Amino acid sequence: MNLHMSMAVKNIRKIKNYKPLFAKAFGNGDVTEDRIAKAIATFERSVISPPSKFDKFVSGKKDALTDAEVNGLHLFRTKANCINCHNTPYFSDQKFHNLGLTYYGRKYEDLGRYVVTKKNEDVGKFKTPTLREVSENKPYMHNGLFPELANIVMMYNAGMGRETPKGDQINDPKFPHKSEMVEKLHLTDEEVFDIVAFLKTLNSYKYKMRPPELPKS
Repeated sequence: MNLHMSMAVKNIRKIKNYKPLFAKAFGNGDVTEDRIAKAIATFERSVISPPSKFDKFVSGKKDALTDAEVNGLHLFRTKANCINCHNTPYFSDQKFHNLGLTYYGRKYEDLGRYVVTKKNEDVGKFKTPTLREVSENKPYMHNGLFPELANIVMMYNAGMGRETPKGDQINDPKFPHKSEMVEKLHLTDEEVFDIVAFLKTLNSYKYKMRPPELPKS
């Protein structure tokens, strides 16, 4: 949570009752960065979404989706071009794309992938998120710009943002370029809301994980 791992190690080492837990998991009570990372990763691999309405539909339960949801799935795969990036069972190509929302040179500028790679072509690129449980994860986009699913589908329908270089930006090698895959979709209002209906079928049932009793001293 934006805390350097070395500080996490230092803080956890102070809690004596964590040592037997580390010993049980790793053979001895040493608290290290590597062990903390492995423990968190092992837990995260256990967090698996139960079957959604969509999963039941593709498994053969033909009546799992409504007509609107089925039409939304069809649009998702065809006219709306969503499948180009939101593919595989994870609903993400795991790649980075520029949607034209970089705010380059403005107040809310976010250079995206460039911050990590320092490559000019990565300015404004962000990783395609999974759509699993998407209706429970608002607001949307890297900057939380869209409060509801309908808002973001409408923005895609309009072709997303458009960033045009001005003045000194014309010769700026870092000026971001929107992905050519993002273009106006010409969806009707009904089609927009059918896509939203389909996206909601990617949710599984809600459950609340109870936190375990954690060592305090």
